[in-house]
Amino acid sequence: MCVYQIRALFKIKNITKLFIDNKWLWHFCFWVLYAFLQFRSYYITILYYDVKYLQFMLISKIPLIAIAYTTIWLYKQLFTKKKYFSYFAIGIGIWGMLLVSVVTFQKLYLKSMQDIAETEWMDLVLNQIPNYFIFFVVVTMSKYFKDNFINEYFQNQKKQLQIQTELQNLKAQISPHFLFNTMNNFYGLAVEQSKKLPELMVRLSDLLRYSLYETNAEKVPLVNEIAYLKNYIELEKIRLEDNIEYKFVSQIDDTNNSRIAPLIFVVFVENAFKHAKNVKNEPIKIKIEISISDENILLFEIKNNCLMSEHNNDYNKSGIGLENVRKRLEVLYPEKLHRLKIEKTNGEFYVQLKISLT
Repeated sequence: MCVYQIRALFKIKNITKLFIDNKWLWHFCFWVLYAFLQFRSYYITILYYDVKYLQFMLISKIPLIAIAYTTIWLYKQLFTKKKYFSYFAIGIGIWGMLLVSVVTFQKLYLKSMQDIAETEWMDLVLNQIPNYFIFFVVVTMSKYFKDNFINEYFQNQKKQLQIQTELQNLKAQISPHFLFNTMNNFYGLAVEQSKKLPELMVRLSDLLRYSLYETNAEKVPLVNEIAYLKNYIELEKIRLEDNIEYKFVSQIDDTNNSRIAPLIFVVFVENAFKHAKNVKNEPIKIKIEISISDENILLFEIKNNCLMSEHNNDYNKSGIGLENVRKRLEVLYPEKLHRLKIEKTNGEFYVQLKISLT
């Protein structure tokens, strides 16, 4: 690929990202194109018709714009839910009412103009039916194209991200430092012939098997993700022993069939232990709560104590794990499907993550 082709491809990607991030551009381009197509009719009106006719044309565009956005709203409510007959029936109905209203207004507002006064009301309606029907179809097709363009973009992003995360899983999930400490702790327990060792080795085995083999799918069972968190926490607790006040509250029972993108929560748990371990002269305090609302919104919250001198930026710079999670959330749960809040108050870090599971 030559340099010019690379530059052209880069520009296309930049334009695509621009339209994805700024949805108002779609509306702006649509109305600019509409104004361009209407330019000739306005130009002729200015040259050969009374100024009152131009006023009528401008005034009539206000309800047209309103009905266009009403059509977009109907598209979201009906067309996207495959209620095609209802969408087209209601759509044609409201555009028909708009046509009747505009023609009636035209007869009243331009009654002083001879050609309008002499033309029958029904003839004006029949002459304008094709224009209004075409505009209704254009609005529908524009919305359809826009939604498919955005969906395809995010589908491509998901595929690319899946390939990247398959290679980055071990880095983002279980740090070598964590494994090194765990194996050292296992050695100490083996020397002491502790009865905890077999159970903890099983937990580590489950942890590694899950992260290596069960996280390649786009969505995994939520109960499996929670079990993974519990295994991770139990291994972290080995070396902390009694110096921890820990609470895990989950309202998700084993029969729950919800699914979620894998390894979303573990980075926040890892960071909680990392920052809480810096606290001196008091126990490590970590509290985790997971629940699902009646609206099928998953709520994950985690709190941990930290040094008063630590700042939010310290948390946000906690490595590639957190950045990876942010990017995955943006792609897998775009727009209003997730909300991540990270804040620090009075020596405590607080993370709240809401994800729509619908």
